[in-house]
Amino acid sequence: MFQIGEETFCPTGACVACATAAMAAQEFRFFVRNSQRIWLKAITVLNEVPKTNGPLVKSVCAFIKPDNLHIHTVKDYTGGDTKTMFSRLKNRLTRKAEVEKKTRTPRAGPTCKCPDCGKTFYSPYFLRVHLKNSGYKEACAQCGAIVRRGDEMREHLTKVHGESALLCRNCPMLFPDQSRLEKHEKNAHKFGSWTCCDCGRTFCGKSSFEMHSQMHAVRTCRSCGTQFSNRACYRIHRVKCEPDARPNAKSLPRNKRSNIRDPATFTCDYCGKSYHSRPQLKNHIIWIHMDVRPHQCQWCGKRFYTPSRLAEHSIVHTRERNFECDICGAKLVSKMAAIYHRRRHTGEKPYECEDCGERFISSSRRTEHAKRRHGKGPKMPCVLCSASFVRSHELRKHIERVHKPTST
Repeated sequence: MFQIGEETFCPTGACVACATAAMAAQEFRFFVRNSQRIWLKAITVLNEVPKTNGPLVKSVCAFIKPDNLHIHTVKDYTGGDTKTMFSRLKNRLTRKAEVEKKTRTPRAGPTCKCPDCGKTFYSPYFLRVHLKNSGYKEACAQCGAIVRRGDEMREHLTKVHGESALLCRNCPMLFPDQSRLEKHEKNAHKFGSWTCCDCGRTFCGKSSFEMHSQMHAVRTCRSCGTQFSNRACYRIHRVKCEPDARPNAKSLPRNKRSNIRDPATFTCDYCGKSYHSRPQLKNHIIWIHMDVRPHQCQWCGKRFYTPSRLAEHSIVHTRERNFECDICGAKLVSKMAAIYHRRRHTGEKPYECEDCGERFISSSRRTEHAKRRHGKGPKMPCVLCSASFVRSHELRKHIERVHKPTST
């Protein structure tokens, strides 16, 4: 006869098989009750879906979860397999979760005024956006107080509003928790990224970063001399100070009205020459006044500003004639030489002298004419006598013929 042994965790008088069956029945009972509760909730929510007068929805898909119920309607459903429909709804849920996760800055608050340009804003949020491109100023999104970026803004949030923020070690960006700070440092300050130290914006390329850096440059009004560290403040001030500086949009074609810019000029402090962009002025100072010529010719040692100038000069040594005249077939060493050669065939002389009206095929010949005939422009004087010359080779010949001692 079979003898049943007692188990430690089983009730007295019940075997292991009976206890397992009893626990399975109890779990099934809980599952049925939970399913009934969720189903009744689903029926209630479906009955609360508002009825519209428009076309009927072809398909209603409901995701049932123990903690929450998500109902998504799919309009114009034309059929498809279950996997495609599930992937479509999953992507929709993911996008919705990402949108809900992002915390939106509150746009309510007291009326604020920019201390630089005097513009009034309905809330501190818009004043903060207005000062976004400022070099060092930043507006608090809650009270509108203007403080310096970084440590000063963090202290303001802690003392005035009781909020803690973490400051990035490489830029003045603030974050509410450690996870967002680590994510910012991983993406913004990784190798190959360019991050602005003023505002914390990150760029993938160097050219984009240099263009953005001009946003934080200090701008000076040409009329009154007031300086601004924010481009938006500068533009608003220019409209008030010089209302006629900006061209009238109605006088331009409709497709060009949205791209109107203030015709600002950048003047060199050394010679007074003006340029329409800051990079042009920067190159002018480096090349002309600082005399920085990094590109050197390997044959004669002469130095040039850009590699294109060096390539044009190298043709003097290589004598490669890669440019052909389309009229006579003559081969020339440079593109400009081909243009001047063609003008001899056509008789075109686009450069006119302002004094006598004589025309020339190039601006350099017009300049030489103005120096010889009208005495305009600087000449190269001889250090040994009072003679002066237009070209350098003329000065060298003069020194060799007149001042060089003859051998006996």
